[in-house]
Amino acid sequence: MIKQGKKTIAWSKIRAELKKEFEEKGITYCEVGYDGCTRNNFLSFSHGDKRRYLTDDELRNLVVVACIPCHQWLEALPRTELRAITNRIIRRRMSYN
Repeated sequence: MIKQGKKTIAWSKIRAELKKEFEEKGITYCEVGYDGCTRNNFLSFSHGDKRRYLTDDELRNLVVVACIPCHQWLEALPRTELRAITNRIIRRRMSYN
């Protein structure tokens, strides 16, 4: 079995912290909501860019909760469009808090 690298270990730590933060804020549903959304099933964190291009700060802050169908839809977008949509969702979330 291949050992986890530094980036994977860092993301595991950040993901655990994010999960707690999002649950405390009541964000336990897909924030994307496109066609085929499963709303509150099969959730994961989706970033505004591929993780390999993100800094630790962006790993923590450029993230939304997405169900698997919405996450896959986002992943298929060009990087600039993915980032724009992710930022829009984050701004909308921030305006509610």
